[in-house]
Amino acid sequence: MIKRTSSVRRCFIIALSVLFFLTVSYVYLGYLKNTYENDLLSSNRCFSELNSLKYQLDVVTEYKDRLDKLLTDTQQKCDYEKERFKEIMDSCLAMKQQTSICQSQFEDLQTECKKVKEQLDKHKKEIEKLKPAR
Repeated sequence: MIKRTSSVRRCFIIALSVLFFLTVSYVYLGYLKNTYENDLLSSNRCFSELNSLKYQLDVVTEYKDRLDKLLTDTQQKCDYEKERFKEIMDSCLAMKQQTSICQSQFEDLQTECKKVKEQLDKHKKEIEKLKPAR
């Protein structure tokens, strides 16, 4: 009977060891399953955020491209207006110089006109002096 009790105990210990091993394995596998599911959710969330960021980057890039085009167009218009302004200023300067020349010519003509008028008056006086003598 002692052999039998020893054999029952041995079977009981083996059964308890197997049960303990199975319980530890079950708990460990459950932990691994939860960890895997959490990692899978985190991975899905990361991909979702990555797609969202990609969309935002596309929108920002498109906006930047439009701003670059607008800036280029504005710069071209500004350069054109600067060139036009320079031409107008050159034209104004030329007109100012022409006005100065015309003013000078006008003054010369006035001086000449005064001289001619003085000579005319002088000749009129001479003619009047000569008229009564006839």
